[in-house]
Amino acid sequence: MIAKTLFRTALCAAISISSVNAYAQTPVAFDFNVILSPKAEKALVSAKEGITFAASYYADPKKGAEKHANEVGQIDLGIERVDLPGKPGNVHVTGGDFDPKRLKWIEGPIYVNVNVFSSRKSGPDNILSCDFIDTELKNVTGQVTTLTCFLIEENAQTQVRP
Repeated sequence: MIAKTLFRTALCAAISISSVNAYAQTPVAFDFNVILSPKAEKALVSAKEGITFAASYYADPKKGAEKHANEVGQIDLGIERVDLPGKPGNVHVTGGDFDPKRLKWIEGPIYVNVNVFSSRKSGPDNILSCDFIDTELKNVTGQVTTLTCFLIEENAQTQVRP
């Protein structure tokens, strides 16, 4: 009986470690491309304004790990925020702030949310309205997703990508 209990405990521990190792092998870096409307590009240049992106990694908690969840019930896995020049181009998200120690608290897929906005160098308010990413991480790794930004005053419809 004791041997069976020890075997089950060892098996559960091995499965748990295997799950964390599988998550640890998940690539977290990815690329996206920012395109600006002509009006947005002109406004950013004339105001000497930059573009900022914030990439937030998150997942659902596994049973028993809910106490580590944030105010909306998710496990925060890291946020990468970078200021860029105010021009269109390719952006590489390194995943440098991704915290693999928190993987032991999650169950299911890892998600990423990316928001793009003006850097607020020329004023206190964001002037951009951009497409955004909110999907499973696997949907953005290995490909380039394009996000289009407009001036808020253009009233353009933004979209969730990819």
